[in-house]
Amino acid sequence: MSRISVIIPTYNRKDYLSEAIAAIQAQTRPVDEIIVWDDGSSDGTSEAIAQITDPRLQYHQAQNAGKSAALNQAMQHATGDYIWICDDDDLAEPGAGAHLAMVLDTNPDVGVAGGCYQRFSDTDTGRDIIGPGYWPDLSQGTPLRHILEDIYLFQNATMVRRTCYDQVGPFREDLARSIDYEMLVRLATRYPIQMTQDHLFLQRKHDGDRGPAKFRHAASAVENVWAAQDRVVFNSLSDHLPLSLFEAMFSGPAPNVARAALLQRACIYTRHDLWNHAIDDLTAATKIAGADDLGPVEADICRRAVSGKHGVYLTPDHMHRITQLKRGSEAGQQITRSLGRGLLWSLRKAITNRDGPETLRLLRILRCTGLQMKPKQSTSSVAEVSSLALSAYDW
Repeated sequence: MSRISVIIPTYNRKDYLSEAIAAIQAQTRPVDEIIVWDDGSSDGTSEAIAQITDPRLQYHQAQNAGKSAALNQAMQHATGDYIWICDDDDLAEPGAGAHLAMVLDTNPDVGVAGGCYQRFSDTDTGRDIIGPGYWPDLSQGTPLRHILEDIYLFQNATMVRRTCYDQVGPFREDLARSIDYEMLVRLATRYPIQMTQDHLFLQRKHDGDRGPAKFRHAASAVENVWAAQDRVVFNSLSDHLPLSLFEAMFSGPAPNVARAALLQRACIYTRHDLWNHAIDDLTAATKIAGADDLGPVEADICRRAVSGKHGVYLTPDHMHRITQLKRGSEAGQQITRSLGRGLLWSLRKAITNRDGPETLRLLRILRCTGLQMKPKQSTSSVAEVSSLALSAYDW
């Protein structure tokens, strides 16, 4: 039977850590080793760990260097075939390890097994459990497409073959946040992922500070920090987003598949506020010879492009480029008007909230894109596939 190594990086969370370890010890499929890497805690973590008796438990202390450094160092001590990284403040469900390991045991081509989660917080009246945060409709498209558009898969619900980590390289130690997301993108663009919608862990919501010692920030600031870091991550990952990978996400006539691939990659860039990269791809999409009018599948990609959680923020130069795109060709007009259609939800939200400045800002963007209420075609000549061929990962 394949061996499972659990890695728990920790920093000043001794009370939460004890609960996290207990959840791992209670797994229905026992793990083979539990590696706790203490990244310079000063809250008595070592004393708390000393109270735990378990021959599988390894405890290592190091000077504070951040989560990535902790994971990279812990990985050198892991001997398992499967790596399961768990946060020090979250709780694995009893059957999580068995479920994830079974996916890898029975599917040799799968590199990453993943599942869903629930959020919780401790209150005066007990534990309050709610659903996950962002969770995509996995019945449409590939897990990879959804991962590139937004993070929804977290480490506690992710088990990875050790060989996959070895191939993609170590965690980046120069990032303050989005460390997990950056690694997940590298893994997902190289190896198939198999997902389940079963709940595999409880994600704790609390008000404690986040990040490494040199970059601590309040929980209330996490969205802004993540948005900024995601831009850094995806800008540096542009070489990991070859067009061939996106072409494999669609079926249909070659010109339409090529255009859908460019639109999809542009969608990824816009959702991470990299509009220069995105407009380059949108422009290339208008020059595909032999493609039909934009159909519902492609229009929906454009809608998603302006529906990311971080919002849409265009500079005057971006709006000028989009206006030129709209005026350049019929294809450009169809693409930009589909972007405009996607903005309507955000505009309605701003109007409902009586947010005058946001309403005016979105109206200016809408003016430069135009608006198309629905695609011309009732059916599309291009379709989105649900899984990628193994050859798609060879690039």
